[in-house]
Amino acid sequence: MSESKSMILGCAGKSLTEDEVRFYRNERPWGFILFARNIGEATQIRDLVAAMRDCVGRPEAPVFIDQEGGRVQ
Repeated sequence: MSESKSMILGCAGKSLTEDEVRFYRNERPWGFILFARNIGEATQIRDLVAAMRDCVGRPEAPVFIDQEGGRVQ
């Protein structure tokens, strides 16, 4: 596998789309961020994080949570 890129990415919803999976596998971000739109039940969050990490082949890939709300710039 190739090395991770210096970027942190989020996703559109509570699970990954096929396009997101392909994009993450190709771009290999260093980590991920979750927003309110990504948060549901505990099992859903666990599954989403596992899917994100699986895309980059790194079970230790960091996952951050935006707890402040508002627009990210």
